[in-house]
Amino acid sequence: MPNATMKKLIGVGSVSEQKSLLKLLTKLGCVEVTQANEEIVGEAVDTEREYDEATLKLAKIEFADRFIRDEKTFLKTLNKTKGKNKEEKLDCSPEKAKLGPKPEVEFEKFSDARSWEHSVFAGLATLEEYNSEIIKLKAESSKLANRLEQLLIYSNINMKLSEFHSTKFATVMLGTIPQGKKALLQMLVDAFPSVVIEEVGERGDIAIGLICLNDVAEELTAKLTELEFAVCAADTSDVPANLISDIKIRQREIIYRREEITKTVCDQFMTVDFLSNIAMLRDFYSVELQKVNAMRNMKQIKSTFLFEAWVPTVSAEAVDNKLEQSPLTLAYILRDIEEGECPPTLCLNNSIVTPYQDVTNMFNVPSYAEINPNPFVAFFFILFFGVMISDFGYGVIMTLGSLIVLAIKKPRKNEMSLVKILVAGGISTMCWGIAFGGYFGIDTAIIEAAGIPYWFSPVNDPIKMLALSLGLGIMQMMTGIAVNAYALFKQHKPLDAIFGCFSWYALVIGLAMFALGGSIAGIKYTGIALLAAGLLGLMAAGALHKRGIKKVGGAFGNLYSLVNFFSDLLSYTRLFGLGLATGVIALVFNQIGMVMLDINIVIGVIMTPLILIVGHTFNIGINTLGAYVHNSRLQFVEFFGKFYEGGGYLFAPLGSTMTNYNFTLESAPNLIDVPKEKKGKKGKKDKNDTSADEIAIVPFA
Repeated sequence: MPNATMKKLIGVGSVSEQKSLLKLLTKLGCVEVTQANEEIVGEAVDTEREYDEATLKLAKIEFADRFIRDEKTFLKTLNKTKGKNKEEKLDCSPEKAKLGPKPEVEFEKFSDARSWEHSVFAGLATLEEYNSEIIKLKAESSKLANRLEQLLIYSNINMKLSEFHSTKFATVMLGTIPQGKKALLQMLVDAFPSVVIEEVGERGDIAIGLICLNDVAEELTAKLTELEFAVCAADTSDVPANLISDIKIRQREIIYRREEITKTVCDQFMTVDFLSNIAMLRDFYSVELQKVNAMRNMKQIKSTFLFEAWVPTVSAEAVDNKLEQSPLTLAYILRDIEEGECPPTLCLNNSIVTPYQDVTNMFNVPSYAEINPNPFVAFFFILFFGVMISDFGYGVIMTLGSLIVLAIKKPRKNEMSLVKILVAGGISTMCWGIAFGGYFGIDTAIIEAAGIPYWFSPVNDPIKMLALSLGLGIMQMMTGIAVNAYALFKQHKPLDAIFGCFSWYALVIGLAMFALGGSIAGIKYTGIALLAAGLLGLMAAGALHKRGIKKVGGAFGNLYSLVNFFSDLLSYTRLFGLGLATGVIALVFNQIGMVMLDINIVIGVIMTPLILIVGHTFNIGINTLGAYVHNSRLQFVEFFGKFYEGGGYLFAPLGSTMTNYNFTLESAPNLIDVPKEKKGKKGKKDKNDTSADEIAIVPFA
């Protein structure tokens, strides 16, 4: 399955029809507007107003989304505090609307979002007011909590704190000392017999009040500093008990108002309709922002504009027909790629391979002219995933769980890739589980007694598991080298392919024959000959394209790749490690459950099912995560290192930034679902054949 070939669309139109053209291209969903030729004299299109509008409205929508999610969290906390009183609980569950497939919308309704957005943005303005009020309430609540903390230690004082003040002849102080300084306080009392000191409260620290003559005040203050004395900073306008009562009343008012805001938000904004409108507007303005960026790529010359775009060859005829039928005064051409141009990458993969595009793209996007690596990634990812988990029961759970999610969500071909990966991985896990006799970690002795056949058990025969892991590693690495050879032949570099790629086959086959030949001299000597031929081939590959003495350095330097090869091969022991770990952990949880039954039958009957459910759930989760991560690592480093270059960029047609909605298939079927390009003679189009016209959709919506 090669990458989709591209055609260049170049057009000139009237500035007054620029936005109409962008709307049409968005509806087609298979046109990516690119930077216009820099050599063409013209001005950049002024898009500052449109850009500011789109970014501002997107920011408001993002704020509303965060605010509503925060209120949902607060609502859950609030309902928990209500206890078992169902009447007091708030029932707002818009999440139910998320069940089922991603919602679809007619393109015209989507494009007409500005006609109804005013009511939504009025609601967003209200949410901003609520948010501002909540911020103020939180600030006030924090201040009240600080004041309350300061006052509680003085709650036993039945007089206004303002009455604790110095006179003409005496100094009066009120404050606190740390609990650990209490013993030193008595020493202070003994040192200053004329000073009156009294404990007036205790709450962590100790509150004290003291009075002394002014002539010893300075010395006393110095001693108090050593005791870490902190002067009372509390409100002194009233009796502490009254102030505490007022603060608690205000705190209750704040809590009530905070709950009242949440109830209002729940009633008015946590509804399916409002959340759906927000989601649609987010898609609408993300597409509008994409249009603005497309306009920035255009050149404007007086009342006309020039644009360039990429169109997949499979969609070129449909685009041509739509543009020709449109009422726009547009002059355009569709041509093949010219030398020096760098088109975007669009991989046309089948339904099985498509989810693994996300795995490849995490590492790097394939370049346009590069071989599509996704079919190879899909094959080995599925194969290795099963080896790493290798338990039939776990595979059944993963497969059924993922299929149920897909049945509910009904995603399009390019959506929910991770869940689809788990389906294929679960099937592979079931197959390898049967091969390894893995059934929820049950001892293989029980499996044999039940008459269930299996190949071998990784737990009982780890050496064979290690050999299998290395064998699978060699298979993947040699596949990568073969793909590299094919690419070199396509680039008209046969010597690089012969010496740089086929030499590895000679080395690996020769090493296998030498190691396994035993006493058979013919096989052994043939292996030695292949080893020598492989080494000489690698040296020749290193000397290619070099001159003079550099040929010698390149020849011997290329032998260092042998170290890298065997280093990469050892990385495949992670298949052995994870495959063994899954079985061992499952076996341990089973044994713990059996021990509980042996200790006490009553406790065992209760605890064993719980241990098994929790233990196996943990084992599935942690090893599924490990299988995904380590599997990806094997693709990125050991496999891609043999042939993959990357460096491309994904085809992103107008409309591809939609994340919450899809356009209805009736108006725009999915580009990804079209068959791969066919080679043949160009003939007249059958009137009843609408396949070309139907290739007009946002492929990644």
